[in-house]
Amino acid sequence: MVCEEFPLKRHLSAPARYAGWFSACVVYAPPAGLENAMRKSLILSCATLAMAGVAIGQAEEDQSVMVGSTRLDTVAVIGLRPVQRPDITSSVTTIDASALAVRDTPYIADQLRAVPGIGISRSGAPGALTQVRIRGAEANHTLVLIDGVEVSDPATGETDFGIFSGLYPSRVEVARGEQSALYGSDAIGGVVNIVSGEQIGARGQIEAGTQGTFRLDGAYGFDLDTGTLNLAFSDYITDGVDTAGLDGEKDGSQNYSGLVNGTYEFGNDWSASGLLRYAYGEVDTDPDFDFDGRLDDADRVTESEQWTLGGALQGAAFGVDHLFRASYNQVERENFGDGASLNTADANRTKFSYSPSLGFEAGLADITLSGLVDWEQEDYTARDTEFGGFTNQDQTFETLGLAGEASANFDSLTLTASARHDDNYGRFDDATTWRAGAAWNATDDAKIRASIGTGVKNPTFTELFGFFPGSFIGNPNLKPEKSQSWELGWDQDFGSVQTSLTYFSAELEDEIFTQFIGFSASLANRAGESERSGVEAAIQWQATDTINLAGALSNISSENDSGVDEIRVPEWTGSMSVNWTSLDTDGLRVGLAADYVGEQSDTDFGTFSNVVLDPYWLVSATAEIPVTERLSVTLRGQNLFDETVTDVFGFNSVGIGGFIGLKLRTQ
Repeated sequence: MVCEEFPLKRHLSAPARYAGWFSACVVYAPPAGLENAMRKSLILSCATLAMAGVAIGQAEEDQSVMVGSTRLDTVAVIGLRPVQRPDITSSVTTIDASALAVRDTPYIADQLRAVPGIGISRSGAPGALTQVRIRGAEANHTLVLIDGVEVSDPATGETDFGIFSGLYPSRVEVARGEQSALYGSDAIGGVVNIVSGEQIGARGQIEAGTQGTFRLDGAYGFDLDTGTLNLAFSDYITDGVDTAGLDGEKDGSQNYSGLVNGTYEFGNDWSASGLLRYAYGEVDTDPDFDFDGRLDDADRVTESEQWTLGGALQGAAFGVDHLFRASYNQVERENFGDGASLNTADANRTKFSYSPSLGFEAGLADITLSGLVDWEQEDYTARDTEFGGFTNQDQTFETLGLAGEASANFDSLTLTASARHDDNYGRFDDATTWRAGAAWNATDDAKIRASIGTGVKNPTFTELFGFFPGSFIGNPNLKPEKSQSWELGWDQDFGSVQTSLTYFSAELEDEIFTQFIGFSASLANRAGESERSGVEAAIQWQATDTINLAGALSNISSENDSGVDEIRVPEWTGSMSVNWTSLDTDGLRVGLAADYVGEQSDTDFGTFSNVVLDPYWLVSATAEIPVTERLSVTLRGQNLFDETVTDVFGFNSVGIGGFIGLKLRTQ
């Protein structure tokens, strides 16, 4: 489900009882003849790949990082420049290609269930609106990047993971805790960086299964004399389920996307990189016509398009490393009711930045000093037809950010500090954020780390100017949300076992919340502080040459200023996985994963009262069975215990599912 401009922060996927601004979550109904089209597409795709003799397969990384591990040389998500693993002072989890293969799901959000401190909320079947919350913060407190390029929606400030399928990532990096000192607004909960495919050669997958699901992914990486070029595409379609749970028509979805990225080496210590991505989503859902908090069967559709373009130029001159970046991100959505257009919203973000960096030795320390000048502009346009243009909007935000970062490495001790000031040109309060951290590698196998910092989240276009006659009005006087947190962590290796344990605590000021008056709603800042705290644990064990086990467990408390639990934040989440690979048969692999989501609060919009959503387990299994040197049969099962999964009150979700496919592997 893809959400239109929905004005309620915590309730973005609440029953879509209103059209336009407040009626957001709508789904695509597959056209007649879809199943035949899927069969033809599957047959044609298989034949085309076979005739071409393309060696398509899952990327195999040379590095051995999985969830909870600390083995990658550098991590890009945590600093103005890539940071060496031993020097990281805050909580970072990396999921590499071998860990991604355990679940083999087309959606990144399902992979993130393996990361400590993360909660996932999906409003219905795969492809529906999917939100990611980190450490009990809001969904629009999570900043999302692809290869370092911001892809969060400029209108809502968050990312709908329902249209993020088929990216073929080589790894996913997740930094938890405030990162505004580097990234500015939107990074209170943390940052997710999706690193797209880096493998040379071709890879891909075709899959079909229950709920009328069809999946086609493909990618090819070229090794050029002067750099690399990567191409990727995906198509995912499903009949879904009846979102209302009334045994009515099924609400399906379709997503397809294409991605091109590459690098170019100039040969004089300068290099360039670029990214172009297009994504399209079409999703159906059911509205709540009678305002009783329960969905009703109806024909509602949302179409979404996203364009992302980014580039970077980096090199050394006059003893200083220089990094120039530019990016453009556009998200356009159109809502339909009974085949007629109801409204459209178009938001885009343009960013330019320059960052110089200087490294030198000073006594016993290696010092790195970096700076950042960061300018961005966000434009927002909304048009409606159902109210004769009464809700039309044209708004623009501008921000100029100035930041600095310093790190000192004393062999086994690393100290870091960063600060940033954002000038919002009078639209709302300017913001100054900072972060400091320390990491002590006590032994080769043990590291103690601590960090403290602040974050900021500016009000979104929807919160400030959203409007639906008689139902919702934005608040142009909202103040930015401000947060401060600290954490203490311990990473320990016991031979082939790697462990991580972290405690964090955060206070959020001026939290933006929804005020209800009858069926009308608006937004305001809370007067007091909202409290968040928790414990995150991760473990990984390379039990044998063929068996790898991983697990994560989180306990999070997230309360508003009245001591009431924030909604859609499970107190307990956890995951376990095992991956077996054969030493005798190349390409033979079996994976099993179990993800747990505990009780969580939500809102019944029929009575505007709190409800408790039941806990559930999601058990999945995958297998790759080679039939030739390059061709494998794939098997995938989801929700194997056929649990009733409710992430959002009132939304029906899919049950047990089975899928079979083909994967053409590289040598």
